[in-house]
Amino acid sequence: MPSFEQRVIGLFETIHPLDRIARAGFVLRGVCEPESVAAHSHFVSLLALLFADRYPQEFDRGKLLAMALTHDLPESLLMDIPMPTADAHLRDAKNAAEQAIAEQLLDGLDRRYAEYHREFTAASSPEARLLRGLDKAQMMIKVIMYEREGRGRLAEFWANPRNFEDYGVQAVARLFDEICAEAGRARPTGPKSA
Repeated sequence: MPSFEQRVIGLFETIHPLDRIARAGFVLRGVCEPESVAAHSHFVSLLALLFADRYPQEFDRGKLLAMALTHDLPESLLMDIPMPTADAHLRDAKNAAEQAIAEQLLDGLDRRYAEYHREFTAASSPEARLLRGLDKAQMMIKVIMYEREGRGRLAEFWANPRNFEDYGVQAVARLFDEICAEAGRARPTGPKSA
């Protein structure tokens, strides 16, 4: 049976590519050298830290940060599948595959990390709902930055209401309102689904 240290090294060996896996949605829209999955996870984790500190009575800080740091680990094996394609053709299969990969990657480590991944996917806790919304918010903040740099064809991001899903968390709704104000854009309306 591998030791804790061996499991940690094995985990890092598997997730090592995350700093080179580009966010596919940006690649498909012509952004040259977009953020990596690892950079995205870092920025989402920073957002989670800031929101946990701002709303300490509403969210479990440790759980939220653990969820943020581990939510995209399965992409080290599955890669980053952009939302429109995943939703149209792979939603249930992608979720099941990501959960199986999370369990495999985190096998022999604290069981709660794999459970947090399950919660995140299902948006079944306050922390998961906050993080799902912050995951989208980070993407839209990045869209603003890329547009300011003249990188990519990103208008599609502003037209899709799913990119502004707040999961019923008012703090995230306020962040989306500010993102739209910063960009001088209206928040799109229309059907949303988790």
